[in-house]
Amino acid sequence: MDDSVKAAPSSGYQPDLQKLKRMVESAMSDTSNSRLQSLTDINFYHAEQWTPAERRTLKRRKQPDNVWNLTRLAINGTLGVVKQSSTDPRAFPRTPKDEDSADVVTKTLRFIADKNDLNAIVVECAFDYLVPGTCAALVEGDPNDRLKVKITQIRWEEFFADPYSRRKDFSDASFMGIARWMFADVVAELYPESKDEIERAISTTTLAGDTFDDRPSNAVASFAWSDKDKRRLMVIELYHREGGVWRKCVFHSGGVLESGDSPYVDEDGRACCPIEAQSCYVDVENNRSGIARDMRGPQLEINKRASKLLALVSMRQLQESAPGMGRGTIEEAKKEAAKPDGVIPPGWTVVQTGDMARGQAELLGRAQDLIERFAPNPARVGREAENQSGRASLIRQQAGMTELAVIIGGIEDWKLRIYRQMWLRARQFMTAPEYIRITDDEGAPQFIGVNQPIEGPPAPALDPATGQVVLQPTVAGVENELAKLDIDLILEAGPDTANVQQEQFAALMELGKLYGPQEVPFEDVLKLSALQGKREVLDARKARMEQAQQPTPAQQLQIAGAEAEIEKTRAETALTGAKARNEMLKPQMEALKVTMRSSLPAAGV
Repeated sequence: MDDSVKAAPSSGYQPDLQKLKRMVESAMSDTSNSRLQSLTDINFYHAEQWTPAERRTLKRRKQPDNVWNLTRLAINGTLGVVKQSSTDPRAFPRTPKDEDSADVVTKTLRFIADKNDLNAIVVECAFDYLVPGTCAALVEGDPNDRLKVKITQIRWEEFFADPYSRRKDFSDASFMGIARWMFADVVAELYPESKDEIERAISTTTLAGDTFDDRPSNAVASFAWSDKDKRRLMVIELYHREGGVWRKCVFHSGGVLESGDSPYVDEDGRACCPIEAQSCYVDVENNRSGIARDMRGPQLEINKRASKLLALVSMRQLQESAPGMGRGTIEEAKKEAAKPDGVIPPGWTVVQTGDMARGQAELLGRAQDLIERFAPNPARVGREAENQSGRASLIRQQAGMTELAVIIGGIEDWKLRIYRQMWLRARQFMTAPEYIRITDDEGAPQFIGVNQPIEGPPAPALDPATGQVVLQPTVAGVENELAKLDIDLILEAGPDTANVQQEQFAALMELGKLYGPQEVPFEDVLKLSALQGKREVLDARKARMEQAQQPTPAQQLQIAGAEAEIEKTRAETALTGAKARNEMLKPQMEALKVTMRSSLPAAGV
């Protein structure tokens, strides 16, 4: 919202502020219960799993309110799988002549992803996808950045969308947007022409708690548009379909800050929505949730059964041997029973609870097993048996990942759409000549040029300063013009590589295993490696090879003698050739002398 490209001018579009506000308020009210459930899921991840009443009960019983937070371990394990299974984009040509173009697109997208630290954004969004249930990101043009492409995570509490959307990827949504609290002074600085409207908006409405707050509340309350005390107001960046066209509107409760067609276009040049969102689960009432929702039941059972088991094994329960036979008061008997070396007063007997403890332990184990099904178990990460073969480990890992395949697949689909949005932004905004670094080769970086003008033959032109006709350079075309490259974009699953050079090195090593050092020399492998100081190693190796090829002193004398013999032979051959030519020219010279003598008397007359 701060650095985003302004909405494009639109003919015939007049935003209706009240209609826009109703769209936002309906999205927030219709999804309020679902969002409160998602907020509870977040609290469970952060170990807020006992209610205040339960904590008071445990405190009264003098029991600790321990939390065995397996939910966080399971979620973090899945996030680790997402991070380790990073994928790189690869563009494929639509025709054979587009192969070079596909390579340019691949390198451009990877460079933009690295500059935006996309892998870190994916992990952050994956948390929103797994816990509250929905992740979203904005891929926009950034006029202040050299690459002109910016990727921003939309925090869960700031994202909203059409409540009637049923698809996980929101492809059927009629609107999506960002609801963000901003200070009035900051908004007025961005939109100085709306300063008066901003001041009026702050003075007319009050604050109420809601899950859209930047500090979400557990209480259901009416949506608030402004906070007079803190001089903040809710600013909405809304993308919505109207008249078959995606529009962009930025507004607050008191007025519209900007409006028009969405400034971002798709492959066909039509306005599109730059927000990409994905939900983990969508139920029949369009409520969205993540895998953390399924963990709440087992997690509660773990906490409560563990607490009950702790009480059974650490405290002895007493009962009177017969009614009225117990000596002393019940409180005195309990104090003695609570002591490790306490003496039970006469008339009281210890109740045997071993069977109850075993039952609680068994049920606790079942709950732990259930919640561990959501986490990457040893089979999923391939570390269960250290001595097993690599093939066996791979088979076990693939089998263990089956249950997570659908979950991870949702993240991969969302990431693919992010890459496509990146490519659309690159085609639209990266129009100036630019060089992209494609390797980190020490001492020898490599660059690829995009939008590079091709110089044509000079053409005559009139110099306005002198009035003389001069030759000026012309542009015959543009090399690697991103706006005109036509490719298909897919995600190729595999280990994430730091750069294209590392990927090429891995491919060369595989070829070396197949063809051996004769076909894949050591120098080629070393050049594509990422070893520090490899330039010095190559130079030293070259120097040793040159030194090994230098002849010995005796060989140098032989070479010098051979060279002298060759020079002598060349000189004798040249002398013989010169004598032969002189002999061939003697008759011609004699004839020329005779001719000259015969012409002299005539010249004298």
